[in-house]
Amino acid sequence: QLTIICEKVGKVREENLDFVTSEKAKRFLRKLPDKSSPPMSRQFPNTPRTALDLLRRMLTIHPKKRITVEDALAHPFFEQLHSPDDEPVCDRLFDFSFENEILKRLRLKELIWKEVGDFRPSCLPVPPSREHGDLHEA
Repeated sequence: QLTIICEKVGKVREENLDFVTSEKAKRFLRKLPDKSSPPMSRQFPNTPRTALDLLRRMLTIHPKKRITVEDALAHPFFEQLHSPDDEPVCDRLFDFSFENEILKRLRLKELIWKEVGDFRPSCLPVPPSREHGDLHEA
């Protein structure tokens, strides 16, 4: 995804890498070609100027410099759709601690089964589980 975004908006400048905590990710971003991207109006011809502005702001790599959800909804591109009374704001921060879990193969399979079951329960046979010993770690 980062490669595609950088193709559209240009290579990430060094001063915009301060939020990246992974040295591996920083090395990857630094190794991307040092080419400038063509103007968005040429990449997406016949696109309204307001849409291009919003897209550019949404694709800003640095999270502190990226447009907020509230500002995006109030952006002129959404002028005819924006309704502050019908756009609830979350009153607490999201908990992303689940991303810190180190996933072994069996755990990853369990999570995939759960995700499939949440969206398509009719597609599931009896899911594998640790209790039944249906799966062996490889």
